[in-house]
Amino acid sequence: MLLSSSSSTRMGAGHSVARSFFEPTPDDLLLYRELSLRLKAQPPSSLFRYIPTPAGQHLTRLGDCGTWAWAAVIKAAMACWNDLPTGGKIAEDGTQLNSTPERIAWEALRPVTPSDITLDVEPPIQIAAPAHFFSDLGIRFQDRVRYVEVVGACGADRVTRNDWEAHLLAQFDRRLEVYRQKCLTPEIWYLNDLLEPAQLQKRFLALVAQLRAGGTS
Repeated sequence: MLLSSSSSTRMGAGHSVARSFFEPTPDDLLLYRELSLRLKAQPPSSLFRYIPTPAGQHLTRLGDCGTWAWAAVIKAAMACWNDLPTGGKIAEDGTQLNSTPERIAWEALRPVTPSDITLDVEPPIQIAAPAHFFSDLGIRFQDRVRYVEVVGACGADRVTRNDWEAHLLAQFDRRLEVYRQKCLTPEIWYLNDLLEPAQLQKRFLALVAQLRAGGTS
């Protein structure tokens, strides 16, 4: 179905104003703000595909239109509110992550990380040098590590929407093969998992408990 290039917004009795499809609506911007504050990071457009509301789906389609359309969403949101978290891959504590999805995971875990647990960025899964393979994140207790992979290509349904996401998913599958060769099972967090930081925290603390009990993979 073709998308209309504009829609009408009611502006008083008997009046309406044409709104371009490419212009984020007030509901779009409110959703963008809500999710940004929840995640402590400005979300990529790919996350909104898992929010089945008109605003979520409109934001998804704006993201599909290209970087210029998504930049307009960010600009409009920044013009409305000055309390939005920063965008990009650098976390609030200054940690440099490799992607926005990884940063979102980091922002969720950092506040609940116990003092005896270390969060690692790109820990090697091969201890002996030289290491050629690195996990996205590592949860470390003493000499035990649980590896975490943050899949930015798709949700748990593994449905991709474009060639780039298909490429990223293929890369992830190759990474899984390396884990299998090393008899390791990583913790996997997909895009839809990132929408609920509280659930990530619960999963994280369960992994911490396993590590303390002597488990790794």
